[in-house]
Amino acid sequence: MNGTSSLKELMPNFSHEVYGLRVVDWIAKRDREKPGLNLTWEVRDGIISHCGEDFGRCKLEPGSKNKDLDQIKTREEAGNPATLEGCIVRLIDKIAYVGKDVEDAIEGKIIKEHDIPSDFRARLGSTNGQIIGTFIEDMVRNSYDKNYIYISPELGELLHQLIAFNKEHIYESTEAQRYEEQAGKTIKYLFNDLLSETKRTNRFQSEQYPEPDKDGSVPDVYRVLQDFVLKDMKDVYSPRDPDELIILDFIAGMTDSFAIRSVSDVFIPKSTV
Repeated sequence: MNGTSSLKELMPNFSHEVYGLRVVDWIAKRDREKPGLNLTWEVRDGIISHCGEDFGRCKLEPGSKNKDLDQIKTREEAGNPATLEGCIVRLIDKIAYVGKDVEDAIEGKIIKEHDIPSDFRARLGSTNGQIIGTFIEDMVRNSYDKNYIYISPELGELLHQLIAFNKEHIYESTEAQRYEEQAGKTIKYLFNDLLSETKRTNRFQSEQYPEPDKDGSVPDVYRVLQDFVLKDMKDVYSPRDPDELIILDFIAGMTDSFAIRSVSDVFIPKSTV
């Protein structure tokens, strides 16, 4: 392909909220319809603006509606959500994942339940659902009939402390750092291999993978990628789009288990599996 754009030009830095807008605009699809969900501007703004709240303030006011969502490439450019609904999503997003990370860390034996400070459990709850419910009730009570979204300073401070706890005991733990390194290598190896196959086959125009044979000599991920390019995303990519964008879109849609299985299929000889 003789594309003239690079992935770096299209996406200087990967941020999941900016990429999330790309998913709903260009990748997600309904049944047999072409990709793209045709969402309203307000919903799309809520998606691209949903990250960044640090709870240094407990008050979140809607930002400007005078922004071109298609030209936003960084979190900073997105600014605050332009609607009250978007502000709620932005606040709840961090609340939800902080509690879920605690649950996952307990299940993964990174921390024990008794490691969590008792004042968190007493005031916020011991499950993610209870934590979210506590904040929603507080948010509704403090934001009613106002033109901004507000949570009480007490809960804001507790959330600050819970985020700091997660950072020290979960995100920067030895186990998490090891998993992060492994995940990074997994994605890098898979990205480079799939990119090589996409270029080698001229986006599967010069060569296509056959249906599975008895010994499964062709990794499943190659056939799935081929279907993604030729069927699922047919006519979506132009010659100007870099092959790297195709692979980014494809890997971003993988589950963890499929990514791990794909790396095994591609890099580990079948005789040793």
